[in-house]
Amino acid sequence: MNPSHIRAAKVCGFLATALTALVTARFGWMQGEDTITCIVYAGGLALASFLVGYGLVFAYASYKAKLPFAITASCVFIFMISVAVEVLSHIGSAASARSHDIEQATQQTTTYTDTRAELDRARADLAAIPNGRVPATISAEMATLESRPWFSQTASCANPGSYANSCRRYQSLKGELATAQQRAALSAKVEKLANTSATTTAGHSVVASQTKAIAAYANWTIKPTQDDQTKTNMAITLLLACYFVSMGLLNLVAHALDGVGGNPTGGQRTDIDRGNVFDFRGTQAPPANDDTSWAKAILNATKAA
Repeated sequence: MNPSHIRAAKVCGFLATALTALVTARFGWMQGEDTITCIVYAGGLALASFLVGYGLVFAYASYKAKLPFAITASCVFIFMISVAVEVLSHIGSAASARSHDIEQATQQTTTYTDTRAELDRARADLAAIPNGRVPATISAEMATLESRPWFSQTASCANPGSYANSCRRYQSLKGELATAQQRAALSAKVEKLANTSATTTAGHSVVASQTKAIAAYANWTIKPTQDDQTKTNMAITLLLACYFVSMGLLNLVAHALDGVGGNPTGGQRTDIDRGNVFDFRGTQAPPANDDTSWAKAILNATKAA
């Protein structure tokens, strides 16, 4: 295999591991209660992604180097624990993101519905009030009556006396002013709610739409139930988690293929190409003095037998 392809695969493996570490770090950050715990959780879960990405690489290198079995087993154990932690992190992160999208759309829809309902009530209340003069005109007429001498003599119409008609007129204006002020307040409320309603729309959740469509195909029905959509959402979350975890395995593939192929003839490299010659008993022969002549290596292997 072309060495440049191996190098590219290793770079891709590292980038894939780094991307998964960002996702797990985000989930870890959300688990903290303060800055210190956020950093600890984020760093710890990001480290789990790198252990997933390189745990089997270490195990493979340990096995190839014929190190004690305990070292290889430890690498595999660390890898398995890290996989469990990373799967949990990715499930939590994906579920949080998808739930946030759905909840945000639901909240927006609720706000839109409440605004429309309040607007309808305000319009109904405004329609129930008869049309009349504006408050400013009524207030001006009341101010004229209040400037008359009799108004102070009757203690602001508390004791009308001989000015009963004038006080009745004044009290009527007070009632008319209260109605006009209520009408003006409702009119302003209707205008405000109408402007808000014009700029607010019902919420749309991309996640919910995707989940409904996938659930319809998965259950082969045009009207999937809520349970079907919930199960589909869980399956999508688990699939995304497994995908991100599997991205780290690219490191193992790249390191395992390192050194395979690449001989001048374009075929797969053999032990002889690497200078490792074994006899029929599996014993490695000493390397030939001339590295360019593998025939001598075969001769030495024969003599060693």
